[in-house]
Amino acid sequence: MKLLIVDDGHYVVEYMKHLVDWRSFGIHQIETTTNSIEAREMLNGSLIDILITDIRMPEVSGIDLLRHIHQNNLPTKVIILSGYSEFDYAQQGIRLGALDYLLKPVDKDDVEHAMSKAIQKIQKSRPVHSVNWEHFNGMGYLLSLLTQNETLKEEYDVYAACLADHRYCFFKLEHYTEADVERVQHTVAEPCTSFVWPSGSHLVACIPEETARRFAAEWNQAALSSPFALTNRNETREQFYRFFLNEDVSSSDFVGLAALSSVESDSETMGNIIHTYERIANRKQKQIYLMEIITYIYLKDKNQDTTKIADWMFNRLQDPDKFGLVLIDMFSRIRINKQMSIQTIVDKVRKYIEDHLSHGLSLDELGKVAHLHPVYFSKLFKQETGENVSNYISRKRLEKASQLLQDSELRIADIAQMIGYRKIQYFIQLFKQEYGVTPYQYRRNMTHQ
Repeated sequence: MKLLIVDDGHYVVEYMKHLVDWRSFGIHQIETTTNSIEAREMLNGSLIDILITDIRMPEVSGIDLLRHIHQNNLPTKVIILSGYSEFDYAQQGIRLGALDYLLKPVDKDDVEHAMSKAIQKIQKSRPVHSVNWEHFNGMGYLLSLLTQNETLKEEYDVYAACLADHRYCFFKLEHYTEADVERVQHTVAEPCTSFVWPSGSHLVACIPEETARRFAAEWNQAALSSPFALTNRNETREQFYRFFLNEDVSSSDFVGLAALSSVESDSETMGNIIHTYERIANRKQKQIYLMEIITYIYLKDKNQDTTKIADWMFNRLQDPDKFGLVLIDMFSRIRINKQMSIQTIVDKVRKYIEDHLSHGLSLDELGKVAHLHPVYFSKLFKQETGENVSNYISRKRLEKASQLLQDSELRIADIAQMIGYRKIQYFIQLFKQEYGVTPYQYRRNMTHQ
């Protein structure tokens, strides 16, 4: 589920973001903004399950966001933050559909109680959908169990209950023929046909225990692992590493592992990735780390030949020292190409912003410039620059204002209009927050210098 935290105070947003263990509530993605206009755009752009919003903000208030959710029939559940003096205002929010309101300063227990209430509401309101197996990918599901990647875990969680009816075995057949592949695929039922992979000189599979035992009795060259529950991540990992890679692993081997899902946000440099791998001393930990890199490469192109991924996982990982150099080189080339592409997009939008400061500069407008969905672009921009789009726009507008105050005799009201602020008082407030003085005082100080 996705959570959006909105408050015009940066410290409040950061405090809320780290106040509780959001994952314990099933929250796997947290978005934050100090710009309520951007918040409204984010509500339009993607499904926000829960919104925690300050009630009083410039431009667009928490009540305005509530009305927007109500008018557009959005499923977002809302929790309001308010001060004691805003009690009547908070009551208005409750009448508009807010689930709860929390008094500032916010208490951790109160947040957890409000979140529990919101989660219950969401669970009751969501219809139960039948699982669509058309887009199920056995390789992706297996990687979601073997690695720490949260993207894959969220994608495949919906299938878990449907795979709980059997215990499974990993199966390996040496010197197979095409007829053997067809027989295995036709014998097992959906979705297990997705768990059959040719891999070098072996045919490997993950199939129900009863079927695996029957195959092993019929084929002398077949081998199978001990049975396990696919819905049990630890059991699946233990059997995979023991059967294919001759290593015994336990849940403690994965504790503290720097999952390369963080690389999705380019938060780590390539040097850090290589340095981390070079520090790993034992074979087992190298294999676990390289599996994260395989997952990253798989996520870059899910349509690529799964035979290649299978060969990496089931065969080449047996010699991590030799294979690691090849895999990290491939990984680095993907990241370099990705980084150049992102940099080009961000530079293009930066130039557009600086040339159009007088525009509204909505996320929709910038998304069109980047040829990306506005919410995805907003996330990408922050990943690349470390700064929200709204903060960047505000900073550039105020820099332009300071330049005009020094180099021109334009009226302050005209300068505000030229850089996109229709309300002069709001412009003066932002300028003073940034420079410590009003625009008039700033100009006078510059003149005296």
